[in-house]
Amino acid sequence: MRNGGIQIRVSDMLFILKKRWKTIAGLTLLGLVFGFLLSGMTYVQTSFQTFEVKGSFAIVTQNEQGRYLGGNTAATNNDYHLAEDMADAVRYILMSDKVLSQVINDQALLGVTVGQLRSNLTITQYKDTQILEMALTWRTPAEGLEIWNALLATGVKEIPSVLMLGTLTPINQAQASQVGVGGSSSLQLWVLLALLGFAVGVAIAMMELLVHPTLNNVRDVENVLGLETIGVIPQDNRFFRKHGSILAMEGVNSEVVQSYSAAAYILRNRLGTKDKHHCFFVTSADKREGKTSAAANLAVQLSDMEHRTLLIDFNTRNPGLGTLFLTEVDYAHSLNALYRGEATMDEAITTLTGYLDLLPTVLEHSTIPMDSTVEELFRQLTEKYEYVIIDAGPVGQVSDTLSLTRVARAVLFVVGYDTATIPDIQASLEKLDKSGTRVVGCIVNGVTRGKARRDDTPRPRPKKVTPAAEPFTRPAETELVDELRPAAPAAEAPEAKPSAVPVPPKPRNVMDDLIDSSVPKARTDDDVMSALLGMDTADNTDTRG
Repeated sequence: MRNGGIQIRVSDMLFILKKRWKTIAGLTLLGLVFGFLLSGMTYVQTSFQTFEVKGSFAIVTQNEQGRYLGGNTAATNNDYHLAEDMADAVRYILMSDKVLSQVINDQALLGVTVGQLRSNLTITQYKDTQILEMALTWRTPAEGLEIWNALLATGVKEIPSVLMLGTLTPINQAQASQVGVGGSSSLQLWVLLALLGFAVGVAIAMMELLVHPTLNNVRDVENVLGLETIGVIPQDNRFFRKHGSILAMEGVNSEVVQSYSAAAYILRNRLGTKDKHHCFFVTSADKREGKTSAAANLAVQLSDMEHRTLLIDFNTRNPGLGTLFLTEVDYAHSLNALYRGEATMDEAITTLTGYLDLLPTVLEHSTIPMDSTVEELFRQLTEKYEYVIIDAGPVGQVSDTLSLTRVARAVLFVVGYDTATIPDIQASLEKLDKSGTRVVGCIVNGVTRGKARRDDTPRPRPKKVTPAAEPFTRPAETELVDELRPAAPAAEAPEAKPSAVPVPPKPRNVMDDLIDSSVPKARTDDDVMSALLGMDTADNTDTRG
């Protein structure tokens, strides 16, 4: 089945049903409860009318002297036909106010009106014959039998006086039986309403699938979106719930870290080694797809490979990159101060490690425009770093994001698993394509796995050997920084930078250790990702159950 060019498979339907199982279960339970309440209300309503008194009698055309038509002592065909024709008249008389009032008075039925008695009385003709069946619903069987017999006796007296002919002869004596709501009828009502609630829940889920189709199969990145997947980041709530700097989680063994390691290696190959300086921005179609986290983790992994990396927060409408590394973002050390000339580059940039720097942004009423000043700043920064990663706003919501194409040669697209709609993602990719920006690949973030671990036991990962060191500060005199940056003039003392996470310089290329120990025979990006992630990226399994 297709929805506006998007193919909807059976697996998509199973995924949405699994996703909305709480809604479906809730509506099913609601239908069951409603059926129970409806049955209870009906039972209470009929609790005083739980017995049915039923019997039958025949109409005969005898007069008071016991003779039939023409004075005959035996009934003829004309008598039978006349009795059949009298059925409607007899039924009318038995249910008339005169007869019912007489029965109420004779039986001393206190509080019972003619209308109430008539509503509980049913008289039907048996197959167009002279036989009538009379049923009375009443609260007690004994009283019901007395009323039934009183109705028949009153009818025997009134019919000859009204019609001048005929009488009633009992056939089946009246018998009382218990009736009312209960048993199988209540169970059927409960089941019916429960099934109705289940159907409504399924319909809501299917409607969501048709109106709001999201990416719930990693293979759709290539098949539907036409992008190459360079990273599949699993959902790990325990990892992302940790507080503090993202660098503090660097040593934590996690499938998330391994996935970003593989993605960074593939990204480095995609960008190529021909140019020494690379500048690209990270964007997505919508908010809450994890693009800021992806940019930060990729920067950390590239710096682990001993590539000088700079992270720039240019999501000026909703900056959040700085909070992933720093406890508090200071205006004096931000892109805002650098743009307005209130700080130099060295003052605005915060050093996180020996290979990783950060240029955060502070939220202000007036956002920083992508003008010539910003373009010149970005060009100067690109010349000083091997990788400049810009965290941009979602291209599907912020039009200013496309202006970054003037300084960035490539873009990394992040798709949140089961977050943004596929039409929104396609529209965002179309904007990037029209701008002429090269999309180096896609990272699928927050993928749920059927066999995802739920304990704290990590996969084996080579440990980084780091010597004991004092808390790290921006080194002005260390040999590493002296080799990478011009030394500050002797007359000027280096200005203190905001406190950063105490992480010593990396003595060795950790990514190379991973590659040497885990994938010695890897020849392609897909081989590296498969070995590091423990999965086959060329044949992603359907994660929708």
